[in-house]
Amino acid sequence: MRKLALLALVAAGAIAVPGATAQPIKHYLSVQKVTVGFFRDSRVEYLDLGPVKLAAGNKVAPIWTFANGTKAQRNVIDTVPGRADYTPLWQVNVVTFKPGMTPLTLRSASEIKAAAARGEVTVKKAATVVNCPVI
Repeated sequence: MRKLALLALVAAGAIAVPGATAQPIKHYLSVQKVTVGFFRDSRVEYLDLGPVKLAAGNKVAPIWTFANGTKAQRNVIDTVPGRADYTPLWQVNVVTFKPGMTPLTLRSASEIKAAAARGEVTVKKAATVVNCPVI
């Protein structure tokens, strides 16, 4: 009976199975797609709940998106839950490889900052803030 109950929980998505690929999160009100990104050269998953208007005192962290990155490029963040600077609200920064530069897959904030310092990319702060809690 316990094995049957455990299988039912796994099938319902209530228990994560190690090594499973990112799947939509099912809730009785909606299905939310999981988005894959990078955090300090590692894969991270988050929900993209879209743009938000900030209230006074809201804390934001940077998220870097790419205008012309590689096919393997994902958005990059530099904090995760458990860190003092974590927030699910992200200030969007758009990274663009300059003409004549071959795009590379950048997987961390430090790689983006180094590429900008070398003159390979531009980084433009967008007016958009998004709500993307890391899961």
